[in-house]
Amino acid sequence: MKKILRFLLLILISLFSFQLVYAEDGTTEFAGARFSVNEILADNELPYGVKHTKLDGFTSTSLQGYDADGLGGKSDLVVPGEYYSQKVNILEVPSSDTVRVTTWANLNNHRWTLTTVKGMIADYESKNPGWKVIGAINGDFFDIGGKGNLPYQTSGAMVSGGEYYKTTTGRQVGLTNDGREDSLIGNETIQRTEYIRLAVYNEDGAIISEFDIEKLNTDPGTGETALYFATYNAEHNIVPVSFNVNEGASCFVVREAELALPNNANDFYGRGVISSVVPQELSQGQFALVTDNEAVKAALAVGVRIRCQFEYIGDYNDATDITGCGDTIMDNGEANLKANLANRAPRTVIGRKADGTIVMMVIDGRQAGKGMYGADHTELAVIMKSYGCVEAYNLDGGGSSTLIIRQGGQFIIQNSPSDGNENGRTDSNCLLIVVKDPKLEVEVSDMQIDALTFNINIINENHHDITHLYIKIGSELKEVQAGTVSFTGLNPNTEYPYRIYYRNSEGEMIWIATDGKQKTLKRMPEFLGLVINEDGEYFKITVLYNDPDKASTLDIAYLGINGKLASFYKGEMRVMKSKIGNRISGLFVEYYYNLNDGKNIFVQINTPDIEYHRNFEAQIQYIPNYINEYLKEIYQ
Repeated sequence: MKKILRFLLLILISLFSFQLVYAEDGTTEFAGARFSVNEILADNELPYGVKHTKLDGFTSTSLQGYDADGLGGKSDLVVPGEYYSQKVNILEVPSSDTVRVTTWANLNNHRWTLTTVKGMIADYESKNPGWKVIGAINGDFFDIGGKGNLPYQTSGAMVSGGEYYKTTTGRQVGLTNDGREDSLIGNETIQRTEYIRLAVYNEDGAIISEFDIEKLNTDPGTGETALYFATYNAEHNIVPVSFNVNEGASCFVVREAELALPNNANDFYGRGVISSVVPQELSQGQFALVTDNEAVKAALAVGVRIRCQFEYIGDYNDATDITGCGDTIMDNGEANLKANLANRAPRTVIGRKADGTIVMMVIDGRQAGKGMYGADHTELAVIMKSYGCVEAYNLDGGGSSTLIIRQGGQFIIQNSPSDGNENGRTDSNCLLIVVKDPKLEVEVSDMQIDALTFNINIINENHHDITHLYIKIGSELKEVQAGTVSFTGLNPNTEYPYRIYYRNSEGEMIWIATDGKQKTLKRMPEFLGLVINEDGEYFKITVLYNDPDKASTLDIAYLGINGKLASFYKGEMRVMKSKIGNRISGLFVEYYYNLNDGKNIFVQINTPDIEYHRNFEAQIQYIPNYINEYLKEIYQ
């Protein structure tokens, strides 16, 4: 019965989507598949022209013989030409030298560490001051079972900002990040330098000389340099290495490397400061150079920072960032119909438009009950084609598929990871959209209940072409004049997100990633007095106040009465008559208030003593008229 109901549901979806698809001019047909947008669920403009789109749509495929929902089994096979509901997230990144798409991995403790994409974002920003992430997707396939000697490595290359952390690879895709139209490099011949390259830095962090390292964990010959490093065995344990220094050679040891990553015996990345010229056994986080090359000897000394890495040459030479990938989905505008993705699953894809725009796409799957069927390679091709892509490459999918954007200073996952974990699966690497903002000093110099004044100074333009600076609150964009800008007509005790823009010499308005939130002041609370009523054997005491923005603690204020201290609860308390006597004396109220300015102001208000007789019927009410002026004096 369940199978019949599901079959009928698919027919209804198919009939509905068939009518919808052909009613929509935007239907795309490509590679034997179709794609139609039903509804735009989110359309987010992000800093620097990056765009995020989340949509509900339908795909059909000409393939057959596999499970329709990607969950396995042969009970509900895909029907060729039938429409299946999909949820798709797209990031579009203009090709420029300002916005970079970079790769990143958690390589702390000289190992590959599986981490959520959110975790890798935090790691990147902590290690790259000034750079901000505005979007991200998961990256390469990886050693998910931790079976490698140095476990959890990416399947292919991992190059970030010219740092070649891993170069042993299979399929890979590179990004030039320089504004060209041919901004994505894939399906090209992979060539690596014959030798590891030694880079020597000056005190300012610039590379001043480079050399070949001819030998790895082997004695250097005449005029050669050797690199020594420990590796891991099949039990994932580090295997220390020792070395000799022959007559005429010199030794340079990095005892506490910034990073020493022995991916395998023929693929090492090391960076750090030379700390010793005495040979030693090397273990985790260490490496050493032994050289018989006089030029290398002259360039090295204790205190010198160095880097050792293989590098790519040839077709991938211009790529600043490279990640391993899976099947090619499209190349030169044509679909790859031989791709090994003839089944449905959650997918992550990176592609390029003809103008160089990078397109990063995640399609959710294995959640048919939520309208998320996933895609085969023809459906991936038609979706990327609908966004103008001329080439596209499959990245790791399944439970790894994750797409994140920066919103209001937070990182929000936009898709529905099929593992059910709202933070996503832990992965080996990811692709980040990053920018280096101008360095600004932003402070609020004046806060009112209905106005905010910002002081903003440019500390470092960081190669941005800034002619005018602006701040935007809501729909109001104001230019910063002489370092100051004010917004009026605001609401009390309201948090206002703000964005910062600049205009360049070509007149373009650029929204940067630096943003923030600022609250207006709360209105001043007013203590109005106390009301005392008889209530059997008790006096019921109520505090009267006006505090529309809840700036004070008046509802839980302390009341001093006859030498004792009691607290209100929701502005009320009950006191036994027998404990008071015939006179209420030493009456005072204590409370705090904060107007969103960071100041906790203590207030104590003394009230006159009150005489009463037991069983009196008249209500005693005390409302001091001077309180408002008193509060103003305290605050000033």
